[in-house]
Amino acid sequence: MLRGAHDGERHATWLEVFFDLCFVAAVAALTQELRAHPSVEGLLRFAGLFVPVWWAWTGYSWYATGFDNDDDVYRSAMLAAMLAVIALSVGIGGVASGRIAGFVLPYAFMQGLLALLFLRSRRHARHERAFTTVYALGDALGAALWLASLWVPPALRVPTWTAAMLVLMTTPMVAARAMPIETFDASHIAERYGQFTLIVLGESIVAVAAGTAATGWNAGALVTAAMGFGLAACVWWVYFEFVEASALARGNLVRAFVWGYGHLLIFAGIAAAAAGVLLAVMAAAGGRAIGAAAGAILAGGMIAELAAIALIRLTVRGGDASVAARVAAALAAALLAGLGGGFEAPAFVGLLFAIVAAEALFEIVRARRSAVA
Repeated sequence: MLRGAHDGERHATWLEVFFDLCFVAAVAALTQELRAHPSVEGLLRFAGLFVPVWWAWTGYSWYATGFDNDDDVYRSAMLAAMLAVIALSVGIGGVASGRIAGFVLPYAFMQGLLALLFLRSRRHARHERAFTTVYALGDALGAALWLASLWVPPALRVPTWTAAMLVLMTTPMVAARAMPIETFDASHIAERYGQFTLIVLGESIVAVAAGTAATGWNAGALVTAAMGFGLAACVWWVYFEFVEASALARGNLVRAFVWGYGHLLIFAGIAAAAAGVLLAVMAAAGGRAIGAAAGAILAGGMIAELAAIALIRLTVRGGDASVAARVAAALAAALLAGLGGGFEAPAFVGLLFAIVAAEALFEIVRARRSAVA
């Protein structure tokens, strides 16, 4: 049955945490592919595949906040979805060479399963039948388009995937219009997004640690890795201290959608930056300049994250000094990336860290002064 506001504040279940851990494999596979193909084509493929992976996590997380009754059927469905996540993680590596079935089939299965879950909820949610019906139809159509991409000509695969994602990602907007009451718990959603932020940050730490160990503890690599950890620390501090979830307050769906969809850039940006830091570590170990591609990936990841949290802040509180600081940091990172890849890797990562740390310090000092006042 439907979980309503009368059920009280809820927190992530152990099953949801287990579900998140399966996405570690998907994020790791995506960042590995980006590290292996540090080019414009590789970056576009990373972005194109990150969207459906993120949306799979998003769809199940939002479903759970409204309809998770924790019975055996729901648990079994979630475990089946986890197995599909692992399968599509394995299939990510084959997409570049045209072997798409390993990614498409598990993904279509996940969306089809989610449609069935909404149909199941429809039977018990009398006042929310229009809402659950729209979701079920949207997820089913999205799954069908993903399946259809297996048989279309190669030139039409990306357009078909794009159409599928447009259907899936606009379904919540259509469904929200049919919903007479709120179905989600704002604090639970904020907690779930925070947990996924930690998942992506954790992947960046693991990747950098493994890459540094592979360099034989080269001094330049160690310095670069330390600056890379500094970037992750700044992202953590600013996100968990200053990225408000008040946009999820009941009654303001536009702000809620900006907050939720804006996290795509946060998650993708962190993951891309992790790949960029590892590329920088490897360049430092070899005594090479960071290179234009690696520099663009690293700085681009930070720019995406900064732009997203600036947009969220703008949506929640309007233009203020924090929005200006985040935008200024993003512009400074873009300028650094635009200077090319001629910097030594430790210097490039150090400069980027200085930019991001200065923005974080500004927000910390500003918040402390406001608290004292």
